[in-house]
Amino acid sequence: MAGSLALASRRIARFIDEGEAGWRPIVFFGGLGTDLGAFYATEFARPERERLRLRVVSVERNGFGETAFDPSLGYADAVDDVLAVLESLEVGRFAVVAISGGAPFAAALCARVPGRVLSLHLAAAAAGPLTARCGTARALYADPAQLAEDPALVHEWRLLSSEPLPDLSALEAPAYLYWGTGDDVVPPAHAVEWRRVLRNVAALRAYPGAGHDVQYRHWEQILLDAAGLGTLRDH
Repeated sequence: MAGSLALASRRIARFIDEGEAGWRPIVFFGGLGTDLGAFYATEFARPERERLRLRVVSVERNGFGETAFDPSLGYADAVDDVLAVLESLEVGRFAVVAISGGAPFAAALCARVPGRVLSLHLAAAAAGPLTARCGTARALYADPAQLAEDPALVHEWRLLSSEPLPDLSALEAPAYLYWGTGDDVVPPAHAVEWRRVLRNVAALRAYPGAGHDVQYRHWEQILLDAAGLGTLRDH
């Protein structure tokens, strides 16, 4: 189900809410520069998601899809939008799943309301400014001219590559990391950084030789973990 919410800031938050009331909620963040369609790329596993009774909420980010671009907005504003949508849907506690460049948005949400987070799941997740120093993503996005003159994408890249990760020391919920050892876009050094800033890494699921697509190849594992049913396995 797609919806929209008028915010106190007079902006409009566009979101999806897939699942039933009473199912375990997941807040989903797609990768860098993605709109609400990013979640639907995972719905090949919809029968498994529904069997696990997982409800996914995703809020469209600044300047993508049908959401107008405002260059003054940052991570805090995105968190405001997500929390407003969750309040409108009467969602209390929730798991968080983020892919690639969506991870810093997830971290900002977890830092704001750590007590509401059931678990955190980061797949091939960019660790903030490390992205500008480590991996082929820096070559793809360092020059704004390569971004097809998309101001929203330039803005989100600059946030990703310059804003430090927030203090996550108050987050007690278990975190799960998913990585391909052959990922040259967001290489395993990012997983090392996430392990440093997260106090409770329950599992690092490393997939030998896999690239920047573990979120799709191993989505069923992410769903199991988000449902609280995954077997712990640390590498």
